[in-house]
Amino acid sequence: MEYINGIDRNQLFLFKETLDNSIDVKNYIRIIDSYIESLDLESLGFVMPSLKHGKPPYRIHLLLKIYFYGYMEKIRSSRKLEKECNRNMEMIWLTQGLAPDFKTISDFRMKNKKGIKNIFKEFLKFCNKAGLLSLETVAIDGTKLRGQNNLNNVYHRNEMEKIQKKIESKIEEYLKELDEEDLREGESIKLENNDKNKNVLEKLEKLKKHQNKVEEIQKQFERNKEVDLIFATDKDCRFQSDKGKVRAGYNAQTAVDSTNKLIVVSEVTNECNDLNQTTPMVSELKELKKELEIENKTDVLEDAGYFNEKEIVAQRNDESIKLFIPDAKDSNKFKKKDTDKIPTKDYEIGNFKYDKERDVFVCPMEKELHKTHTKPVKENSGREVFEYQCYNCHDCSEVKKCTNNKRGRSIKVSVNKEYIDNFKVKMKKKESVAKIEKRKELSEHPFGCVKHNLGYTYFMQKGLEKVKAEFSFICFTHNLKRVINILGFDKFMELLNA
Repeated sequence: MEYINGIDRNQLFLFKETLDNSIDVKNYIRIIDSYIESLDLESLGFVMPSLKHGKPPYRIHLLLKIYFYGYMEKIRSSRKLEKECNRNMEMIWLTQGLAPDFKTISDFRMKNKKGIKNIFKEFLKFCNKAGLLSLETVAIDGTKLRGQNNLNNVYHRNEMEKIQKKIESKIEEYLKELDEEDLREGESIKLENNDKNKNVLEKLEKLKKHQNKVEEIQKQFERNKEVDLIFATDKDCRFQSDKGKVRAGYNAQTAVDSTNKLIVVSEVTNECNDLNQTTPMVSELKELKKELEIENKTDVLEDAGYFNEKEIVAQRNDESIKLFIPDAKDSNKFKKKDTDKIPTKDYEIGNFKYDKERDVFVCPMEKELHKTHTKPVKENSGREVFEYQCYNCHDCSEVKKCTNNKRGRSIKVSVNKEYIDNFKVKMKKKESVAKIEKRKELSEHPFGCVKHNLGYTYFMQKGLEKVKAEFSFICFTHNLKRVINILGFDKFMELLNA
């Protein structure tokens, strides 16, 4: 039986066609090549190589093409990118047969955090030119991504002594095992030839390295008395809770434009919740609108996790931004079980009536709460409040449903209570509810693409600044893939060359 046979491996072999003909005329790598060549990388903040004696350097454009291609194909390791430069026909076409080593690729990434981050904003200018952005409605949301910090490398101050004792105990155990083995084998048998002893010695070496590391961590605790937790691998990581799991990582934030679900703002913080993220995200959004010369009003949609009085009040005088954030108390995610609640539902602050003329609150049992100070008190969150106290709760039959405080019921009322109350009422209106419901379909779409389609569920880089640059490039990769799908190859290249 005859089969299709390949070329004899010992036969001299030449390509049947040019390198350019080996790549499809509408392959997306041609877009990568043309787009990068169109950029002024020096003005974007990329570090230009210095021309010294000896071997000339690689072009920055070439190294960026390798980086581009890697992220598009889910390859982030510099060592894997080096391999692709030698065996992948698309990469060979892109680099014109050049193959920088992994250290060159890694150094390029390390030195060009600013430039890599600016690529994201630069591409948004192209998207605006193509008519793909409106910024009329933007959804802001966050997701938790794991950092390069295993939980075994997270150290608590109050556990250091326990860890040190455990290591010392294990070292003593291995030393005792070596002594016993020497006695059994006799002095005539050399230690180096004993496989069991070799294994024990390797474990001892690892333990001593761990011991040295723990001692260094202990010194850091001694130098920083206010620190109770140290993340040894990535010091900027923090514990993040996501779907019932607690991991060391970061809180990645995005703002997504409703027109084509493109990410228009990307940011990373190590804070474990979204309470303080509205202002920095809105500031980035306003800066982008200024750069793109977009002057329309923007509806900003957020979930209940962003409901923070201080953040809402900060935006009240800005006519270019309109916030839509549901009250956290109305969200199932933040509701407490009735059995855990004191006060009960009937005695929550919303059921207390305010007498504006007398400046007192009246509880459901007709008892009055009077202001304790003439000046507001500033809380840790930055919110300014007045405290009102009831002084005759002791004879109330419902006191156990109202408070556990022996002094009686007290409530804290924000100086911005009237504005926040009106804001909450607006958020419950039909048109506001419809907008807020739209938020999920906008913000969750890019996260699904980034995590599941691209597979980016964790960060490769260490340190907040490096992680920020990496996430902006991940968001750029999402946008580039989406724009290629929306415009198609021909339209993209036409706009690029216009």
